[in-house]
Amino acid sequence: MTNSIYDATTASSRLSIGSTASGSRRHSLLSTDEPTYDNYDYANAWSTHGDKLSRWRTAYIASETGDVDGVQSTSLALPDESRFTTCLAMSEDQPLLAVGSGSYETNMFFVQSLDDQLDVKASFASKFPIYSLAFQANLLMAGTERNTSVLYSVDRSRLLGYPSEDGSDNSEKPLVKCVGTYKNKAAKSIDIAAPGNHIPTRRVNCVEFSPAFSQGGSGQSWPPASVNSTSAMFFSCLGGVVNVWDATRNQHALRVEKVSNQPLSCAQWNMHSPANIVAAAGVDGVVNVLDFRRRGKSVVWRTSTNDMAPLGAAGWAVNDVKWSPFVPYWLASADESGQVSIWDLRFAASGGSPIATVRHPTSYGSIKSVGWSPTHVDLLSSGTGDRTWWLHSLRVEDSGDVGGKEQSVHGTVVADKRAADDIGAVISVQAKGSTYYTLSSCGDLYSHRITPAALHGGAVHRIDGDQFRRTEGAVYARDLKEAAGSVLGLIEKLKEETDRAAASTAGDGQPVAEADGSVGAGEHPIMKYSDSIRSLCDLFKAKPKLTNESWKIAPLSSNAEQSSVEQDNPKAVASFIDDLSLLGYGLPPGYPLEATVLRDQVVWQALERLNMSNLRIKLSDMLATADEEQAQDPNAVPKNADGQPIWKAIMEREKQLIQYLKSEPSLFDPRLLRRVVKLILPHDCIAGLNLGLGICQAYLDMQRPCAPLDGLVHVLLFPTVFDADSGGSASDADGSMVTRSVVAPDVQIVRDRISECLFACPQVVFEMIRLEIKIQETVLKGGEQTAVAEAIVSIVKEHAKTACRLLNESANQRQIQIHPSYPATTTLSASAVRMYLNSLVPMRAYDEYLINTQWWRVMPARVSSEEGHTIGSDSGWLSSYPLARTLNKQTATLVVPRFRRQIDVVLSTVQKEPLSLEPRLYRDTLVKVARMNLLMRHEHALDFEVNGQVVTTGIPTELLATAFRDIGSAFLMLLEALTRHTSHRDSFRRAANEAMPLRDSLAGLVKSESESGDATKRVELVAIAKFLRQLEQYAVSNGVPQ
Repeated sequence: MTNSIYDATTASSRLSIGSTASGSRRHSLLSTDEPTYDNYDYANAWSTHGDKLSRWRTAYIASETGDVDGVQSTSLALPDESRFTTCLAMSEDQPLLAVGSGSYETNMFFVQSLDDQLDVKASFASKFPIYSLAFQANLLMAGTERNTSVLYSVDRSRLLGYPSEDGSDNSEKPLVKCVGTYKNKAAKSIDIAAPGNHIPTRRVNCVEFSPAFSQGGSGQSWPPASVNSTSAMFFSCLGGVVNVWDATRNQHALRVEKVSNQPLSCAQWNMHSPANIVAAAGVDGVVNVLDFRRRGKSVVWRTSTNDMAPLGAAGWAVNDVKWSPFVPYWLASADESGQVSIWDLRFAASGGSPIATVRHPTSYGSIKSVGWSPTHVDLLSSGTGDRTWWLHSLRVEDSGDVGGKEQSVHGTVVADKRAADDIGAVISVQAKGSTYYTLSSCGDLYSHRITPAALHGGAVHRIDGDQFRRTEGAVYARDLKEAAGSVLGLIEKLKEETDRAAASTAGDGQPVAEADGSVGAGEHPIMKYSDSIRSLCDLFKAKPKLTNESWKIAPLSSNAEQSSVEQDNPKAVASFIDDLSLLGYGLPPGYPLEATVLRDQVVWQALERLNMSNLRIKLSDMLATADEEQAQDPNAVPKNADGQPIWKAIMEREKQLIQYLKSEPSLFDPRLLRRVVKLILPHDCIAGLNLGLGICQAYLDMQRPCAPLDGLVHVLLFPTVFDADSGGSASDADGSMVTRSVVAPDVQIVRDRISECLFACPQVVFEMIRLEIKIQETVLKGGEQTAVAEAIVSIVKEHAKTACRLLNESANQRQIQIHPSYPATTTLSASAVRMYLNSLVPMRAYDEYLINTQWWRVMPARVSSEEGHTIGSDSGWLSSYPLARTLNKQTATLVVPRFRRQIDVVLSTVQKEPLSLEPRLYRDTLVKVARMNLLMRHEHALDFEVNGQVVTTGIPTELLATAFRDIGSAFLMLLEALTRHTSHRDSFRRAANEAMPLRDSLAGLVKSESESGDATKRVELVAIAKFLRQLEQYAVSNGVPQ
């Protein structure tokens, strides 16, 4: 083998025949004075009337005089001695093309395609003519004569003038190096053909590298486990046989598969089914699909062009097959009849018809090559035997009568170009992005770049309105920047209308009665354009790639099954129409939208605005569906069309909702947000509360008024202390204890009071939601009853401190007065209040229970209404609200008797045997009595009203004072006895251990109340202070009296 390498300068000057200084020629746009295919009468081209030859000449002259608008073509002519060109290969990641020739001299050319220019960078002389090429990274596979495939290593960086990838100096190394040869096997080794068959050839007509594949395994897997996943696998077609090779081993092929008795002219791996699915076809007119995972014969699908051939003639020879880059089960074949056929592998096609056919109206030659667009699902290009390249768009059109629903697929010419300067066929079509490369058999290499102008008018329109149509056209032309600008203009108009509507409403908007008795706003203005927004989202949506798991190949059909095959053809056509309608609109599956977004900021902005609007519409639709289902069955769990519970579908969009709320709050009105949270809460309380809290926090972050969130807060804290008690109404004549006439306000009144709290200090209200979450999490976690109760009490007390701190930092702190000593008054949630108070009972913290519930008991008129004023309360007291009835009943029947019994037991013991009572019980009782003395705000706090009559519970203020004095004296006696029980130092240490906890608790209580400035408790403070002085004599440090 002899290699001849030329540098870029030599090659360019050598091949400058008929070229510009850059080595390529660009055709100017066609003058409007000349006839073009745009004004050619395609419809009558095949009319039985008129001179067909004259019509053909008219079309030919049009193709000679220039280009169709929107298509920019550049050509490069190879030298005359090398113009028997046979194949074209394209590097996927570099602007590099490889051209093969049947010449025995210079027969391989490397061409750079950059900025619509074609420049030969180097040429190469192989020992044998080249009939097929395939590129993969820096490897180039060539199919030659004498059954041989040759593998070359190509230094692409040097060819293109780039620095080497590893930074080394490779100037002394060859640009192209042979690294392996592979001898392919054929079905027959003799050069004699049976009658009716083609003469066998030793030319390797087709080579191609495998797509990426996973590591093989055993059994039915492919490739074999012995093949490394980093290996370059390829196949070679020799005669009617496919040879599969591992490029790292050239002794034996991995697999030799006889596909046909006639030569194969084309084959391609399915890029969607790496390493196991191959389509192959040849001169016998049969298209075969092979699955190499099968043992034995690997043909799993087959069709023939025989039924499409003229009567009595053999099947049309198939010249090329190509898989769709977007739909893994679509296969296109080009044959000698001048037709491109499209097949669907999900349907049996043996003897059947293709699901669609494409034929140029004025083409008289066969189709030599075919290729799908890498950017559009519906674009298909081909090269013909009469030196023409054309690009078709597959369109779904109504084929029935007016008003009918029958549809069919037709091909619309998008571009029609001359692709050869001399007489010759277009033997290869390759595409990268919007550029199509064609190679003729006479050495003409063309690049045709499709500009947006050529595609803009070819879009499918589903949205009414000129601006919407311009957007659809721009997306179809893949001019996403222009489309994004149009979308931003549309969304801005909708925003202006939304802002005008929002400005005319307040809070939840114009009151509208709902089924639950609540009120809210009317329909959001964006909903009037919901259909258009959905269509725009579909237009810009990056559809997911179709996976192999979503389809399967139809089994081969026998002659007995031929009737069922014919019946399946309408189903296949209908399925193709559905797929084309879905996938052909907007962006194709797997489109690199993220890269476009990173490159163009305006595209990102448009997509964000569309996603915001679409999320708003989706939420409204999901809520409407939930309302309909619950109206039919109130106990049903509403589900979407996919069978997923709607509340789960909403939670999947939680982060997106919060993000978009901060970006465009006018789209997500408080009424919508309230309904969303209300739908989630019954199914996942914690998730609903967290979502609601996130919404509230977003309003704080945006520094927006929080009063409109009154409805949302009402749902999150429901039932609130303002809502009607579920235990019954105030008119129940069952002897239940109530305070006075219970106020059961309607929903709007409740929300008005919540709104006042939100206006005064929203941070405190939102802290109540956090408290609700913590309590619910504690309850759901479970555990021993006392431990759970202690945890809840600790959480509520910590919340009270936080609420007071936030209130002190607020400018409106005077409008809300809360105190950490009364945790039950620091939340609007009736559930949280009940959980806290109920947790105090098993802890025997009766004093805390009574101190906190005093605000729900009857308040005499002589007591100032400002004393103990709590958030959202009526005239300063909570006693007028429904929660008071339940709390007072439990207080009178459970807590007061238990607390009185505890005091009586201690007093009785003190009077009889004071030294027999444990110090712990002394301390516990003294602290409870002291707290009751100081924190109860008036002497009638323990009076209740039953059936209109005031009943005293039996713990008067005098009893509390007496109990503290008597029990305190007994505790001092106990400490004195302890000091005399053992040695001097040990006795004082023991007494101090018992006295100091009580001293610390009482001292902290006195300090807190002294700082509050409440003069009504002066007598109680004096009594406790006196006791503390007596207690101090037993305080010991290291056993030394103080």
